[in-house]
Order: sequence, then C-alpha cells, then structure tokens
Amino acid sequence: MQIKSLFNADSFSTAVLDSAQFGVIVTATDGYIVYVNDFARRLLDFNTSIVERNVHFAELDYSSWLNMLKVIKTGEPQIGIPVMSYSQPLVANRSPIIYNGETVGVISVFHKLEHYENISEYLQKYKILTGQLEAIIESSYDAIFVTDSEGVGIRANAAYDRITGMNSSEFIGKSMQELEKEGHISESVTLKVLKSRKTETISQRTRTGREVLATGNPIFNDKGELIMVLTNLRDMTDLNRISGELEQSKEMTSEYKRRLQELQRASVSENFVAVSGAMQDVYRKVVRISGTDAPVFMHGETGVGKELIAEEIHQLSERSKTGVLVKINCASVPETLIESELFGYADGAFTGARKSGKPGLLEIADNGTLFLDEINSMPLVLQGKLLRFLQNFEIRRLGSTASKVVNVRLICASNQDMNQLILNKEFRSDLFYRLNVIPINIPPLRERRESIPYLIQLFMKRFNQKHSSQKTLSKGCREALERYDWPGNVRELANMIERIVILSPGNCIMEEDLPIEIRNGHAVPADKNLSSLPLRKQLEIIEARIIAEAVKKYGNARRAALHLKVDPSTICRRKKKISDRGNYIAELQ
Repeated sequence: MQIKSLFNADSFSTAVLDSAQFGVIVTATDGYIVYVNDFARRLLDFNTSIVERNVHFAELDYSSWLNMLKVIKTGEPQIGIPVMSYSQPLVANRSPIIYNGETVGVISVFHKLEHYENISEYLQKYKILTGQLEAIIESSYDAIFVTDSEGVGIRANAAYDRITGMNSSEFIGKSMQELEKEGHISESVTLKVLKSRKTETISQRTRTGREVLATGNPIFNDKGELIMVLTNLRDMTDLNRISGELEQSKEMTSEYKRRLQELQRASVSENFVAVSGAMQDVYRKVVRISGTDAPVFMHGETGVGKELIAEEIHQLSERSKTGVLVKINCASVPETLIESELFGYADGAFTGARKSGKPGLLEIADNGTLFLDEINSMPLVLQGKLLRFLQNFEIRRLGSTASKVVNVRLICASNQDMNQLILNKEFRSDLFYRLNVIPINIPPLRERRESIPYLIQLFMKRFNQKHSSQKTLSKGCREALERYDWPGNVRELANMIERIVILSPGNCIMEEDLPIEIRNGHAVPADKNLSSLPLRKQLEIIEARIIAEAVKKYGNARRAALHLKVDPSTICRRKKKISDRGNYIAELQ
C-alpha cells in the first residue's frame, strides 16, 4: 500500500502527529487503517497493534466507512460530523489525501464534542455581546466615531451623519488632516489626542454650521501603544436651544409657583389652614419630617390643632400605607389603667381582664404612628417604662413574660411648659430629651388672626355638609367671629361654627345668633346676670367655672380630677359637653 509506506518512511511526520492534542486516523482508499496517532488510540480506546493487524475501518464503524467512501469519490471534505465512540461523543473532520494528483486515502481528525460546545457557547456569547455593543453605539443620540492610530476613520454611528451633515462613507478611510483641509470640520480633536496621548475636548463647527462639543479619548493596547481614538460629538445647537427653553420654563414655573402659593396660602391641605408665616413654617416642617421616623414633640395651647398636625404628619408619611394613627389623651385615662392601655395585658393579668388578653396601643400602632396627647399628664412611673421602650422598641404585656418588638413612630404633645415641669420633678428630663427630637411650636389662634376668615370658611363648608344645610353668614356675624380672640383656639371656633349652623333659625346666620361674649368681643364674667338664667344654665356655668379653675390651678385634667375627687374621664367629658355648648370654653383651655 503506497500510503502506508509513506507513513512508515516519514518518521518525523508521525512524531508530529503523535504529539498532537487531537485524534488522527489515516485510511487507505480500500478502507484499511494505515495510521492512528497516540491521542486517537486513547480517545477511541484502540490498542497499539490496530495498524499491524491490518484492520478495515468498516469493522470499527460501518457508517463512518460509507462517509469516507463519499470523500474518496467526491474529493470533498466533511466537516463537523458527529461520531459516537464507546466512551464519549466526538466530532470528526474528514479530508481526502492527495498524492501526486491521486487520492490515496482519507485522513480523519477527531475532537471531543465538549470542546466544540465550549467554543460554540463562547462564540454565541461573543456574538450577543457584540450585537449589544452595536445596538448601544447606534442608538446613541451623540455622534460616535473611531479612527486608527494614524487618524484615519474606521467607524461611525448613525448619529454622525445627522450631526455633521456628512455621510459616514465620506469619513471612513479618510484622515482627519484631509477632513480639516476640505473644510468638513474646523479643527480635529483626534489630531490633538494623537499628539497629547490624553483626553481632549474642543468646540467644533461642522460644514452645516452646527456647533458641536467634541471629546476625543485615546485607546491603548496591553503594551501601552495608542491603537485608536474614540470621539464623541454632542450637538450644542440642540443643547443651547434646550437650555433657552429650560430657562423660559423655569421662569414660567416660578410664576406658576408664586400664583399657586397665593391660591394655597389659605389651605395647604384639605383640613390644614396655614395663612400666617408661623403656620406656613409649621407646615413646611411637617412636610420635611414626614419622610423620617424621628420623634416629634408639639407645644401649644389646647385647641390649637395639635391632633390635626399629627394626622397630617402620619398621612404624608409612608407609614400611612403600612399602619394606622393611634391617638390617646394621657390626661383622660386613669393612672391605674394607662399602662395597660399603652402596653396591653395578658390573660389573667388582673381582676376583670379579658381571658384572651388585650393588645396595647403601642402594639396596635405597629408600623404606624402613636400620638400621645397631653403627655405632661403621664405618671412618672409610666414615664420610666416609656423610656425603656424607646431603648429598643420592645413591649411586654402586663402579666406576660413574652416580649415583642414593634415599629412605631411617636408624636407627643403638651399644653404646658415642659421645662417648668422638669424643674418641678413632674416630668423626666431624659424622657423629654428622647421625645423632643423635632420640636414644633404651634401659636395660638389670637397670634395668627389672619387665619380666622379661612377657618370660618372651612368650618362652614364642613358643617353644612355634615348637617345637610346651606347656611351662610351675614356680614355682621362674620365680622364678630373675626373680631373675637378665641381663647379656646381652633377647637372653640369649630365648635361655635357647628353650634350656630345647627341652632340658627334662618339660612343666613345673623349676629344676634351668636353668644353675647362673641358679639362683645370678650367673654362675659360668670356671675353677670347669673340669677336671671334658668337653673340648668346656672349650674352649667358654675360647673364650668369650678372645672376651669381646677385645671388651671393643678395643670392638667388628671390632677384636677384628683382634687375634685372625680375620674379624669369625667373632667374630659364635662369639658367636651361644655365646649359643645359654647359655655366658658375659654376658661377650660
């Protein structure tokens, strides 16, 4: 066999093939195997004597031998043919062996299929990445073009044509020196980069008259050789136009904002009136702090709207989506019950406790907000427990050993001077400092009289809707309401508006429908013409005076209740009843 003698004669060639990391089988035209390299023997599990034994390829794989016959007959190679070996799948490439113009055999080169798969996977990833990069470059609003190390154009995106007015074909293959000379560009940033070997930025003017900002960046290989320059062109004509439009938009926005502020000056939310500068400052602070969880401490007289502000803070915060606003007046709850109200209790904690226990307000307010009104009335013992809670926000129901961590924002309010209470040892200074992170001082209504007309309008609308009426205020009635000092603040004003809406006989509320103290602009002394009033009215006035004096003397409803030997809740109910009827509300605030 001529081909077998050729392999035997060229020991160097066989040595080379034996060292290759792929399998090689050489077959004569009659199908007998004349050469197998070492890698093929290992790959196909052939023994070393397969050539000496004069084995025909059909004995090993008949279908592969039929394919080899096609190669011999047609002279065309077969690429990437899958072959199943005994141990693993392979891929074969078959080519005819031509010697002196004659086909003398077939050479089959075998590879492991996994090698092809790895290469294929890599090529696929490379193809995807290349496609993504191409899409990014082509979708750029700015022009991008690339030159080689000699300043000759090699690539440009679609935006290049739009911005420069040139077809990319005019750029590809031309040097930047040529484009400068021909007047296509006023100055080349590429040439500056090639000279300085660093990023350069210049202003250019294209032949279309457009002003562009050109930034050239050098690209280096691993050896530090400059191989390309990538240039970005930004159309300053559009930017200058947009800048002018933006400036106009700012001016219009400023004007709209001014007008909007005028329209919203009276009412910044549905129920929040902020006309005075002081209340506008309060609302701005409310908006700023609503996005935080920091404790808030409000200071102000009773009736100024502390509860309303607490509602506004909660509604503007993300907590309105995850939890509720829970309110408690610390003065209205007996000292013996306030701890269980806040922390809850377990089954059998005390006589009369629910069998299932009861969650406290801190637990109910989890992921929400807890408003502690008149916190100055909180007993000292409970102040200490609240301070411990603030350390780690961990609660434990009365009578229980289990603890639970809750996520609660605290908003507190007081109608008394906290510093004085601290000096009198009636309120813990360490607790106050923990709660007074964000102080909000709310001025009384008499110090923001400009708000009164807007509040009157707001309450008239609210109570007309509530009571299904359409009543209006006469000029004299409105002036009297605006003239009064409202010592009971917003709450007193709201109660008075609801009272006259309900009790006034006609659709137009007259000045005569107002209490005499409102008409006169000040409260009537409690003993004036007292004997001329009905007994029930006299008793109400005397009760109002006694409660007011006790609250004023002892600082809060709880201590006043202890002095009068009644429950604090009784004081609160009496205050509300008297407030609703408009009798001596000023003395009770």
